[in-house]
Amino acid sequence: MKAVILSGGSGQRLAPLTNTTTKQLLPVANRPTLFHILDLIKEETPVKLVCIVVSEEYGHKVREELINSEHSKYFQFDFVFQDKPLGLAHAVQLTSMHMNDAPFLMFLGDILINKGELKKAHEQFIKNKPESLVLLKEIEDPRAYGIAEISNGKVLKLVEKPQEPKSNLCLSGIYFFRPSIFYAIANIKPSYRNELEITDAVDFLIQQDRPVEYYLIKSWWYDIGTPENMLKGNQALLNGISNCIDSKMNDSVKIKGKIIIEEGVIIEDSEITGPVIIARGSMVKHCKIGPYVSIGNSVYMENIKIENSIIRDQTKLINLPPSITDSVLGKNVEVRFARMNPEELNGIRKLKIKYVIGDDTKCTSL
Repeated sequence: MKAVILSGGSGQRLAPLTNTTTKQLLPVANRPTLFHILDLIKEETPVKLVCIVVSEEYGHKVREELINSEHSKYFQFDFVFQDKPLGLAHAVQLTSMHMNDAPFLMFLGDILINKGELKKAHEQFIKNKPESLVLLKEIEDPRAYGIAEISNGKVLKLVEKPQEPKSNLCLSGIYFFRPSIFYAIANIKPSYRNELEITDAVDFLIQQDRPVEYYLIKSWWYDIGTPENMLKGNQALLNGISNCIDSKMNDSVKIKGKIIIEEGVIIEDSEITGPVIIARGSMVKHCKIGPYVSIGNSVYMENIKIENSIIRDQTKLINLPPSITDSVLGKNVEVRFARMNPEELNGIRKLKIKYVIGDDTKCTSL
């Protein structure tokens, strides 16, 4: 068993966060989405070789991050560059020489899924030996996704982003394939989007009377393609953390709930309501943090109140009178205001503000 992870795509819905990096490297719960995927593959499948399909723009950065990560000690990585976004099936076809007629797992690089689901799906694929196993998730509005029509444990038809879907079962972006998928891709034509659709390739297998099964995801699943979904994934992952405090806390710090505080963190006169992660080297002064906040390395926060947010490395937040909520801030961001007196703060503290700010941005009012 091998794996293919598709780690290209422009991530336009995540701009400006993706103006300087690819969406698969954006951290959720202080860890890139791509790393969360590799954690799952390691824990729940026998995969040792992973082929990463990357874009020309950020492919070298993805390669550098993976080669320098702990995952390089466990996985053998092959990297394939897709020079144009010609569809998921086209990306899969580029990996055919690396798969060597082995069955493989295909995983979109911007998907988060709860532990245990991938293991169960893999067990079904091994036991029943279908040509393809498609992981599906029930959602309220599947029009933005491919959908599946099913019956008696089999997939009858896949449709890419229908305006009038006949089911609410969206394609999760996770598939198990046998080598026959490459023959199927070779026999389909580009869609109206001028892309080779993986849905059309799986449909070809169905039309050839090849068995295509589905696995229904019962727990949480998120497509990390928008800031809103990044924050939902962050919440889901933070709900699974355990307490771990590796820095000394003094009596001025009030802590409630599940907290991870790494080495070298300084917290003064603040309240932390978990679940929260604060990475190494950060400083928090006179703040109310949480719940559901992930704070990166070497972040500085003073006189702020923040909840349900992701703050990346080396960011500074100082004297923000409204509460920060539902926000994602990039690396090396600075948001700073002049300090207000208590009378000026009355009422303003009740307001909530949402930020989505890209790397290396400064917003100051002094």
